[in-house]
Amino acid sequence: MSTFTPSAEQAAIINAPADADVLVVAGAGSGKTFTMTQRIIALIGQGVAPERILGLTFTRKAAGELLDRVSSAVSGQSVANVATAVNAENADAHHEDIGRPSSWDRSFLKPSIFTYDAFFQTLVSQYGLLVGFDQNTQPLSEAGALQLAVEVIDRHMDSAMAGDFGSFANLAKQVIELSGAIGSAMIGAGCADFDTAVKRVKRWDTAFMEILERSIGEEPIPESEPRIPSITRRKKDSDADWQAKIEERAERLHARCVYHCGELLAATRKRDILLELVQAYAQAKRARNMAEFSDFTIAAYQLIERFPSIGERVRRRYSHVLLDEYQDTSTTQAALIAALFHPDDDNHCAVNAVGDPFQSIYAWRGASPGAFRMFQRDFHMARDVAPFPLSITRRNSRIVLEAANDLTLPLRSTPLRPSSSLMHEVDVPALGAMSDAEEGTMGVLGFDTAGQEIDAVVRFCAAAVSRYGEKRQHGTGAQAEQGAGQRVHVAVLFRSKTRMPLYQEALERAGLTTFVVGYSALLERPEIRDVLALLHVVSDHTDTGSLMRLLATARFNMSASDLTALARIAENLNTQQRFRALVEAGLADADTPEAERADVVREHRDQVANAVFVPDLLLRNDTPASWEGMSELGRRAVRQAAQAAQQVHRAIGHPLADVVRTAIEALNLDIDTVVANALRDPGHQVNPTLARTPMNTIVDLVDTYTQELAPDQTPSLRGFITWVDYLSSVEDEAASLPPAPVDVELMTVHQSKGLEWDAVAIVGMTAGGFPSNQGDHLSVTLDDNHPGGTEQGHWVAPEYQETADSWLTNPVAVPVPMRADAAILPRFPHDADVDADPVESLESLEDVELIDDEAFGSMRQYGDGVDEVDPEGWYLTQAEEYGRRLHADERRLVYVALTRARYDAMLTYCRHSSELGRDASAVGSRSRAAKPSNFWLEVHDVLHAHAHMVDAGEFVERLGDAVALVSAQGERMAPPDGFFVGERAEEYCETVVDEAWRTPLEQESRVVDLQWPVSLSADVERRLHRGTAEVRHAIAIAESMMATDTSAGAVGEASFGGAASSDAPYRQSTAALICGPLSQRAQLLADDVDLMADTLEGEALDRAVKARAQRILASGRQNVTGLQAMVGGMSAREERSYWRYVVRPIPRLSSPVAQAGIRFHDWAERFIDAAADGTQTPPDLPVAEHQGLRDWCARLSQSRWAMRRPLWAERSIVVDIPTIGIVNGKLDAVFEGGLDVSDTSKRFTVVDWKTGRRPSRPEDIERKLAQLDMYRLLLSVVEDVPLDAIDATLYYVSEPQEGLRELHARDKTKQEILTELSSGIPEQSDND
Repeated sequence: MSTFTPSAEQAAIINAPADADVLVVAGAGSGKTFTMTQRIIALIGQGVAPERILGLTFTRKAAGELLDRVSSAVSGQSVANVATAVNAENADAHHEDIGRPSSWDRSFLKPSIFTYDAFFQTLVSQYGLLVGFDQNTQPLSEAGALQLAVEVIDRHMDSAMAGDFGSFANLAKQVIELSGAIGSAMIGAGCADFDTAVKRVKRWDTAFMEILERSIGEEPIPESEPRIPSITRRKKDSDADWQAKIEERAERLHARCVYHCGELLAATRKRDILLELVQAYAQAKRARNMAEFSDFTIAAYQLIERFPSIGERVRRRYSHVLLDEYQDTSTTQAALIAALFHPDDDNHCAVNAVGDPFQSIYAWRGASPGAFRMFQRDFHMARDVAPFPLSITRRNSRIVLEAANDLTLPLRSTPLRPSSSLMHEVDVPALGAMSDAEEGTMGVLGFDTAGQEIDAVVRFCAAAVSRYGEKRQHGTGAQAEQGAGQRVHVAVLFRSKTRMPLYQEALERAGLTTFVVGYSALLERPEIRDVLALLHVVSDHTDTGSLMRLLATARFNMSASDLTALARIAENLNTQQRFRALVEAGLADADTPEAERADVVREHRDQVANAVFVPDLLLRNDTPASWEGMSELGRRAVRQAAQAAQQVHRAIGHPLADVVRTAIEALNLDIDTVVANALRDPGHQVNPTLARTPMNTIVDLVDTYTQELAPDQTPSLRGFITWVDYLSSVEDEAASLPPAPVDVELMTVHQSKGLEWDAVAIVGMTAGGFPSNQGDHLSVTLDDNHPGGTEQGHWVAPEYQETADSWLTNPVAVPVPMRADAAILPRFPHDADVDADPVESLESLEDVELIDDEAFGSMRQYGDGVDEVDPEGWYLTQAEEYGRRLHADERRLVYVALTRARYDAMLTYCRHSSELGRDASAVGSRSRAAKPSNFWLEVHDVLHAHAHMVDAGEFVERLGDAVALVSAQGERMAPPDGFFVGERAEEYCETVVDEAWRTPLEQESRVVDLQWPVSLSADVERRLHRGTAEVRHAIAIAESMMATDTSAGAVGEASFGGAASSDAPYRQSTAALICGPLSQRAQLLADDVDLMADTLEGEALDRAVKARAQRILASGRQNVTGLQAMVGGMSAREERSYWRYVVRPIPRLSSPVAQAGIRFHDWAERFIDAAADGTQTPPDLPVAEHQGLRDWCARLSQSRWAMRRPLWAERSIVVDIPTIGIVNGKLDAVFEGGLDVSDTSKRFTVVDWKTGRRPSRPEDIERKLAQLDMYRLLLSVVEDVPLDAIDATLYYVSEPQEGLRELHARDKTKQEILTELSSGIPEQSDND
């Protein structure tokens, strides 16, 4: 039992009435898990049977932790008390109404803890056929979904080409995103299935397009946004002159409104095209019996809505429900939860929902905004009843907490201009500190260059590692106890992934060990980006951006003018091709002068698709006749890039890993990476294997991608590239643990949620960086009339003018008025009646000016030139509404980042991110200085007057002549902006600022960029030619010696310095090594990059291969064979062979015995199917091609199983098992009843046919029986029967004696099996 004493807030939650719905707002670090665990224990103490308590959370890790805590707590209770509670509950219930407890929890009388997705899947697995969901539907992984989307687009290319969607990979991603948006936001409020949701979106889009087309009429849509000149009335202007100026501006404003309405029309038309692809994608999933997690949720919602008895059965099964991290639920999940557990006030469960609205950071993946307010509505709770708060954090120091609370003040305040939404999220109290919390330290620093910022972060991390590593090691009591399991003390958190490799390299150069979460460090490496760019170009000829990026690198070194010229050549060819298409379609006159053809094409741009793209110039066999405008260097670069692209293009059709290797070789990266390492550190010998590790890792990604695909999916280059793009853009929801103790972890803020460290650095806090303006173009400007600040000793939050792209211009967004949660979102139009039909509400949009004002407000800043209007009285446009929402999302994100720090935190930014050195004088004159983030400024302004503040500038000034950080011209570098404040402000300022400004630039190891391609010096070129000639000469001599023995001596003496004839055998063996069969075989081995990857051998090689194979399996689906290997269910030889096959799946030639075994299993399946059918004739015994095959079949046909009633043969099962993941398995045969037919408690017996030799040693028997444990587990889940109702046996048809043929499974419990399986499954690693 825990030794913590509940606080008053925790006690109120723990002791709330057992049958009450409880909504808990739990701040960061406030003891949420402890409180909810104790709440469950209290419910059990009040008479609630443990097995009638259901807990739902988002990750298997969280589910496992909660189950462990609850199980430990339940085990610590009096058995008699628990039994009494259970018996009392059962005495009051009708057994036929409760339903059979599932096999996961019946044996232990413990609460059931699932992930949300896993629980919804159990409902679908039991009842899915009622809504057309096959029991064997396979969960579709991210890689599988993207691959399927690629295949769908391939089949509907005509539709896809009708819109400008960018690259092929981007289009596949948009299909997935729109499908996900519909699945997560449209279900509920009368919409129960995906097809109906699509129809609703189409209905709104059709009406909106009609409104836009009617408003635009016949007016031409400007190609670019019209500029609006400022006008002033001069003294000499007459009234007529001034009126003419006003009218001219009004015409331009009208044209801008038309332009914006054209943007809205184009976005809606794109969504119309995407909806066709989304429907085709949904049909493809159904046809292949595949489903994403959202599909299972929708199917479960359909079941509950259409068949109320299913919901009643679940509510009888579970009387009390705990919902964890409720702020992250999607609209569809929330609708299902409400329909399932609270259909009405007379028929419901007691639901406890807990979470933190300020940690709602997953809106991009479908999390519902205002989840807590919607919970109050759906569960019929009074709006004036505040949720239970958990507002005392047990994690953060006082200074960190002060900054975090001030940052969230705008989230707790009412803005001056209200939203059009009539509902808002529940109020969240500020966090309070424990009475004994440390003061902590906060750094707020701004630098001139990226090199200075990186250097400061490295010094901060080194100081924190030194301090807290020693503190944990030598601490006492709770501190030492906490440190025992704490392996990482410091984290560097990023808003985006792009600069992680720079920080990782600097930290490791300083002697600190690091771990980067996700694929960020790999995918952002320049050489990897080059490889992926080349693969993009080859797989998608429309991807001009990737090609331009590749050509602009130092490898090809094309100038901006050459790139422009190349693009112009492609555009000219494209115009010619499109013009010919217009002529053939009868839309253009073939005699149109060439100079006017571009105008004709532009006029019909919406009727004819682009036909030629820049990559086409590289992939075609001929080159354009005219290279006008390109330099000779530019032409050479294009030819080199064309050779690389064509080399990779020729490899398509080979295994995918070979295609990736070809791209690496085409760019000479297998050589260049070694050279680069040598240049980076000339004093050390280069290890080619280590130098090529990033290249090998990207090849290994192919294995991970392939593992994630469903068995009947075929990997493709387009699918792989689309998946890799997804990896680089997706925000991972949870961080994996480092494989070994490290000093510093690097990850995005999204990945850090749920974690904590002693010290945290949050970097890159520039305006546009954090808050990020990527994607939605968020713009945040301080309202000069309401700047905020400290007033009368209290911090007043600033007001901002925020704008961003809204759903109106985003083709993958669901129209907000049609969403199931529209009630809590901004209205469109802003004054729409919430009870009216959203389509009918569009009729109020009468002209382009009104539409523009609702969406953008383009005319507001100009007025009418006569009357002044108070901007604070305007309603918010959609751009402003979603600018405010996105800014709030970013504010919650920085709150999450800051509250990860137990003691110390540092916020940094730099003005010139392109300068990677510390010399500010090296910044180019045209480099534009970045401004600090408004978040950085807010924390700076809040804390700068703090009593324990140490100003960085003053610290440098105190150094006087000791400042050594000076430019080449002898000028001192400007000190950083900002300060440290708090308990160790002096200490950190001395380490981070003082020592940095004492370190001269000369001590830095500078890397000089080398131009590429580069000309060789005469001396180097001469030596290379001489070496090549000598090698060729030696080969010629060796060939001559091998060809004729008679002249070998003479040739040898002439060529090997006149060696004596006694050396002839040596000379002969040397020649054989150079060009004989042994040399040829060695060359084959050397050419195999997998075989010669390193020098491991023996047990070390076995361990390395096993570790890599386990990580590959952990990243995708599990299968019974893999699980069997993980838990020691194979012999050493079998296991060694299996792990090698996972890493390098080479097709194997089956032995005669193995082929006979395959034939036996095929015959056995037909034999069992015939028995199950009852009308079929059993198959004849096979012809004895193998000595034992006929005997095996005869033994089965004469066994007791031939007389039993079979239920399934060769049944495939795909199940998501808590703590394990998705597992594939196939059962040879399942019979009705148990091993003992008289035992009525048994439902099924799994029989696995064995043609191999029956084991005799106990340890070998245990290994073989391990797979039966897994088969029992899989069947119990998919059939929802108790584990103890399933028997299993191995049946060795190779054994002559009938009594020795069966080996029965041990009577293991679910927990025992799960424990064994979990112990064999490693954490997923991003290195494989």
